[in-house]
Amino acid sequence: MAVTKRKDGLWAVVYRIDGKQRWEYFGRGAEGEKLACQRNEELINDGTIKRYNRNPEKRRSPSFYELFELYMTAKSIELPKKSMEVFFHRMTNAVLPEIKDTQAIRLTHERMRQYIAKRMKAPVYKRIGPEGNRKVPVKNRDGSTRCISKSTIHREISDIQAILNWSVTEGYIPHNPVQNFKKPTRDDEIIMPPTPGEVKKVLATAAPHLKRALILSYYTGLRPGESELFGLRWSDVDFDSGYIHITSAKKGGARDRLIPLHGELDSALRMWWDEDDVKDPLAHYLITYKGKPVASIKSAFKAAKRRAGITRRLRMYDFRHAFATEILRSGGDLKSASEMLGHTRTDTTTRVYQHTNPEQHRQNIGRLPSLGLMDDE
Repeated sequence: MAVTKRKDGLWAVVYRIDGKQRWEYFGRGAEGEKLACQRNEELINDGTIKRYNRNPEKRRSPSFYELFELYMTAKSIELPKKSMEVFFHRMTNAVLPEIKDTQAIRLTHERMRQYIAKRMKAPVYKRIGPEGNRKVPVKNRDGSTRCISKSTIHREISDIQAILNWSVTEGYIPHNPVQNFKKPTRDDEIIMPPTPGEVKKVLATAAPHLKRALILSYYTGLRPGESELFGLRWSDVDFDSGYIHITSAKKGGARDRLIPLHGELDSALRMWWDEDDVKDPLAHYLITYKGKPVASIKSAFKAAKRRAGITRRLRMYDFRHAFATEILRSGGDLKSASEMLGHTRTDTTTRVYQHTNPEQHRQNIGRLPSLGLMDDE
């Protein structure tokens, strides 16, 4: 006999030795099936049983939802909690309602095209009301309903492919049926980083804890969130050596990095040290609100931006962009800037963070050699 699934969902390997039937059980779901298949191969290889010819694709067919759960369990050990929460929200709100019950190996390119067509008609909602318990569609300037962007769908398809690729590596499915599916072209809005003038305006209206966060983001290029900024403690600041230690987000790059202290940041940090009256650097966070560590600064940033009179789209993350852009714009070393940002590749730095300006274009045009076209006039 071979691998079988009982009515109660348990996967087992059934075989005979000396005329007696034996059952070995390996749990439910895709994990139980995987373990049963591995045991079955062991029994075949050592000659205990003969191979039972059966189409493995038909037998090994976990649903996409089963693979999603296994993927979440595995990745929750590797990735930050916040990243997993965002991923879970994206999957449960968009992807799973459409394909959760589909057998993973039966996902086709046509099924992905149907998914994209439906998602492109889905409206974008915003929450209103005192507790944000009402959802209303977001409108474009012309009054039409705003729909999900291609960039959002691009990310969702990437998530699907990531789960399936991981499932192939782990042995849950034999291949990824949508490995080479072409995702829709991204349509990200280009957001220019804040100018020094805009930075000053926001700082002038920012609450004290937000002001610290903005200055640290601008002068160190760290990721302004839970993964890097909010975890900074005074023990990470080395005034003697002139460095601040950043524990990197789990993005595949270096585990940590040392950023030299800019003169203005050094002065600000010394002033904050006195304000905080630090007794235990290891226990004291740099960013606190009412004596407690900060979990979010979105509301404070939104209010400061409004008071500063800045109406264009500008995110807290763009202060990290400003760090990279200003360094590269002034002729700074690309590899050094990339390392300080915590990137694994320099092309990520140039593709995402390097914004140019008209004056740069003028300087570059001036570098072209003259052809002497007017000499003959």
